[in-house]
Amino acid sequence: MEYFDVREYDLAGRIGRIKTRHGVIETPYVFPVIDPVRQDVDLKTVYEIGFNAIITNAYLYYKRNKGIARDLHSELGWNHTIMTDSGGYQVLVYGDVEVDNKTIVKYQKSIGSDIAVILDIPTGTKMSWEEAYNAVEETWRRALEALPLIMDSDQLWTLPIQGSPYFDLLKKSAIRAWKVPYHIYAFGSPTVLLERYEYSSLLELVSVAKRLLPPGRPLHVFGVGHPMILPFLVALGADLFDSASYILYAREGRYMLPEGTKRVNELTYLPCNCPVCSRYSVRELLELPSEERVRLIAIHNLYMLKKEINTIKESIREGRLWELLEERSRAHPSLRRAFEVVKKNLDYIRRYNPVSKPDIPAIFLIDSESYFNPRLREVEERSLDALNYILEKKDNVVIFIVSDKSFIDLKNKIRNSDRGRAVLIVHPVLGVFPIELANTYPYFQHEEGLIDSIRDEVLEDIASKISKILDNKSVKSVDLIIYGDPSKLKNAIAEKIKHVLKQRVSKIETRNITGHENSFII
Repeated sequence: MEYFDVREYDLAGRIGRIKTRHGVIETPYVFPVIDPVRQDVDLKTVYEIGFNAIITNAYLYYKRNKGIARDLHSELGWNHTIMTDSGGYQVLVYGDVEVDNKTIVKYQKSIGSDIAVILDIPTGTKMSWEEAYNAVEETWRRALEALPLIMDSDQLWTLPIQGSPYFDLLKKSAIRAWKVPYHIYAFGSPTVLLERYEYSSLLELVSVAKRLLPPGRPLHVFGVGHPMILPFLVALGADLFDSASYILYAREGRYMLPEGTKRVNELTYLPCNCPVCSRYSVRELLELPSEERVRLIAIHNLYMLKKEINTIKESIREGRLWELLEERSRAHPSLRRAFEVVKKNLDYIRRYNPVSKPDIPAIFLIDSESYFNPRLREVEERSLDALNYILEKKDNVVIFIVSDKSFIDLKNKIRNSDRGRAVLIVHPVLGVFPIELANTYPYFQHEEGLIDSIRDEVLEDIASKISKILDNKSVKSVDLIIYGDPSKLKNAIAEKIKHVLKQRVSKIETRNITGHENSFII
């Protein structure tokens, strides 16, 4: 059946619709973990906050009902999508559970789960390679074992991808996944990495799995329920998440924020306008009975998760997910490291990232890190293709080095430019492009922050691109023009370009044009 429909892409993140027997889930989505017996936040409130799907533990439900199959939707009073975990988390924590794979698979069918999971063996972070290998092999055996039991089911079935932190085992699990018709893949065992804020390690592992898994199916990352890491995982292609963090944090008095968590007793003001934070002050929250305080903080945490998911979706729709990552990466050192992992995967991300969208807004160049925005680099590659055509049969090249938007009206100021000259613009973030494209997206449609420095690797990259486009061309002279007020950045770019071209071009001259002239000759 057609169950997953992708509507929007940005980076490798996507807005999609997963169809289940009890409704449609729009991805990216976080499943709140619900205890089948104890619900600190009632399900009516969970739904009103904006969550139309929950996850609960089929193994715990099985134990509490002594194996008797009772309809899960009726028992919980929830007429929307329910995902059930099989007990894999208990295996991770306790080493084993008192039920086998076939039993729990059949039980999830009989209680009416909409999305179900086979009983896997999580590898966690403490296993030796040999132990993790055995866990991967046993999970695969169980995946095959379950197939005859689920092929007649109209439920969606989830295959956990185990093997982390061992990349070879993780790759093996991901490649095998192509052989079996599971609807959803789930990256397992990240709990310890999340607790330690080792987000970069988690992203490295998820990116490896995502590259190798079938791209048309959703990827669930177990145990992720903090807003600060969500946009980074979405950018690499993760679609679904689940966590009990909203209630676990609340029991510890921890208050979720996009950039981390703070204990309520450390706050002076509640920096949120959800119904809880609008109604109570910090002092009033702390004076409440413990049970009520926990419930209210949990409600705030759910609002924060929902807000972040909506922010991510809107960023995808507008084509601003990269800008969101740039912003979030400045909030915490662990997120800065996570951003570096995203940048390492730009070759993969560019497979899915659209160059433009209908009604796409102006692109934001926040600082030099914006150079790595994959949309800019994709547009630049196409611009370089145009340059190769323009440079045919050109004897001279004029390169304007700019660090702001001053190039937009530059074309109208140039006089006496003969047909033997090609005019290029070099910008420390936008890159290299012909002046003929200055009035196109994103060169004409961008807003700049502070760009006063660039990494050496970016400087080398810009110079290398100019060198490559002049390969096998008949260019004899290059005129480097530092346009606008001189700066160390512009001078550094000019010197690097001169250095890479000195063996290729017989004549290179550098000069400055202030930019205040109404017109000038080149």
